[in-house]
Amino acid sequence: MGKGEGKGQGKGKAAEHFDEATLEVYKECFRLMDIDKDGVINKTDLRAAFDNVGRLVMDDELNSMLSEVGGPCNYDNMIKMFEAKMAGGINDPDDLVVDAFKAFDEEVEEKVKGQMVTRHILEKENFTHILTAFGDKLTEDEIDDIFG
Repeated sequence: MGKGEGKGQGKGKAAEHFDEATLEVYKECFRLMDIDKDGVINKTDLRAAFDNVGRLVMDDELNSMLSEVGGPCNYDNMIKMFEAKMAGGINDPDDLVVDAFKAFDEEVEEKVKGQMVTRHILEKENFTHILTAFGDKLTEDEIDDIFG
């Protein structure tokens, strides 16, 4: 696929299921993840995007993520995948949700009762920033509800 051949406008059938604000968020996320700016998110782009947030991702994880798209991971195919996932009963498995949180946590090893234990720490300030800056942005009241 040549430079730019993967670029889409997000106006296909799947895009009809999202409002303009949501599509703008998806476009911005796509632009951020398309590191080489060729209109297709490939394994190198995806790895770099995870590297940018400090998460090491193995090849099999990257391949699995990209295989969910069902073709080249251009903007239009990504939107079609989101639409299919949100359309009816296809929920992410619990381990995928947990892994999403782990992308932002810090592993700390410490000794507890004589045994080494790995704890996962999620910095409140960083997590709050993510929740208020990306996607469906949460309000201060919603943040207060989460953290009590």
